[in-house]
This record gives sequence, C-alpha cells and structure tokens, in this order.
Amino acid sequence: MKDLEAKEKAGVPKEGYANLTNHYMFKRIFGSEECKDILIRFLNDIMGDKVIEDVTFLPTEHLGPTEDDREAIFDISCKTKDEEFIVEMQNAHQTYFRDRALFYSCYPIINQAGLARKKHFEEYGNTISFRWNFRLQPVRFIALLNFRMRHDDGWPEDRCHSSYHIREDSTQELMHDKLQFIFLELARFEKGEEELETAYDKWMFLFKNMVKLKRRPKVFDGKEFDRLFEMSKFSNFTAEEFDSYKNAEKMIWDYYNTIDTAAEEGREKGREEGREEGRAEGERNKAIEIAAKLIANGMSKEEASEIVGLSDI
Repeated sequence: MKDLEAKEKAGVPKEGYANLTNHYMFKRIFGSEECKDILIRFLNDIMGDKVIEDVTFLPTEHLGPTEDDREAIFDISCKTKDEEFIVEMQNAHQTYFRDRALFYSCYPIINQAGLARKKHFEEYGNTISFRWNFRLQPVRFIALLNFRMRHDDGWPEDRCHSSYHIREDSTQELMHDKLQFIFLELARFEKGEEELETAYDKWMFLFKNMVKLKRRPKVFDGKEFDRLFEMSKFSNFTAEEFDSYKNAEKMIWDYYNTIDTAAEEGREKGREEGREEGRAEGERNKAIEIAAKLIANGMSKEEASEIVGLSDI
C-alpha cells in the first residue's frame, strides 16, 4: 500500500512506456547486469555479422594520462572475449561529435597495453620480461544520435545508418578492422510500424517511438524484447525510479527549450549573425545551468559536462 501511495504521489503513469533515449532509461536498460541479454541482442542486431554470447561490463570512467587531461565518461562500456564496445546515447546536438567518438575510442586502445602488462604480471609475478607485440583487440564505437550528422553532398536524407573504418585513400584498402564507428541517426528515421523489416528498423523505431506506444507491436518478438517492454512500462516503475526518469527527461527538454528560445530571439533580430549568436549563447548558458544542477545532485563535474556537451564548465 505504501508503494502504491508513493507511486501516486510521484505521478507514475498507470500505462504507457518510457522514452528509451532518456539518459537514465538508456543506462538502466542497456547498461545494467540484469538486462545484459537486451544489450547482447542489440549488439548482435546492429553488428549483423557477430554472434555475441556474453559481455562483461567495464568501468565507464577513464582518466587521462595526467591530472590535467580531460576525463572521458562513457554511457556504456563492455567487452566480449575478443572485442570492446562503447555505446553512447547523444540527445544534444554536438558539432564535433565525430571528434569525440575518435577521442573516446583512444582510451580502450591505449589501455590494452596496460592490461597486457597486468596479465603478464599475474602469470609471472614480475614485468621484467614483459614484451608487447601491439596486437590490439577491436574497438567498436556505437552511437545513437537524436540529431542529424553532417555528411558529404549526395548523402540520402533517409539514410540513418553509417559505419566507418580506416582505409587507404585511393584504393580504399582496409588498413585493419580493429577500429569501427557506427552512427545511428534517429532524426533521419521515418518508417512506421508496418514498414519495419530489418533488425535496424526495429531498434530505430523503438528508440524514436517507444514513448508514443500504447501497445507492443507484434514485430517485436523474443525474450529480450519481452524484458525490454516490461521494464519500460511506467506501471512497473517505483516512485524513486520515476523521479530519476523525470529528472533526466527534464534536463533534455530544458536543453531543447533553450534551443527554441534562442532561435526565436535570433529570428527577431532579423540577421543570420544574430540567430547564430543567440542560439549559441542560449545553448551554452542553459547547458551550464543544467550542469550545475546535475553537480548539485551529486554527479561528477566530468559526467555532467559530458551530458550537456561542454568541456569547460
């Protein structure tokens, strides 16, 4: 009875599903040990040619080489027996997100030398004879984006998936397959429920439309989707879980409202320069305000800066 009263007081809806792009919800579904099977299904579907049977979650906080270097905090970090994955949910538009993806991927690559040294020490009790041949495990960076990335001219407006490797300039020969970047642009996905065909379609549809659903579409079968839909039901939330969800939702809506306000102020100025400056200043001021609230609620400065997309708060 107390739980029911607490849920009513917190305003937990009796029906409907949570937004999967919500920062709290994304980590709860895809970044927790209890939901590991959902993450495995997602990775297998997105990678296509993989048969991942198990993953081990890794620390998401990574320090730079020195105290003055920037800290990187991933949304989700995990590994299989022979690969590492970084999975990010990015709601706020970030101009240099590709640079951020490259920056993030450097951490697990660099760390592999230290891990090899540690393994050698555990086996032999010292590192005197340690030698590393630089053989790397692949690192896959997967990002779900709630905005449109910039592409070269000719990029189809409705193409929402892109995958990048390192290749030779003229022949396109693959240098190696140890580094891959996959971007899923939700803003480009427009298919309806009756048009879903591929695994990509299904995941993109859920990330973009889960919060709008009144029922579970028949195309989502399998025990992993059973658990996903059950955990996403508002009726299954505790009062504390719904408060966390609302706080995360408020942060991103504050961000969007700031962008809209800045754009409107810019239009009133009647000049392109005014629009750009108004938008940029409004976004930054609100991002700083949101970050301050996150830090006040116990979040680290580094993680708050990652969420709002600023590096100098």
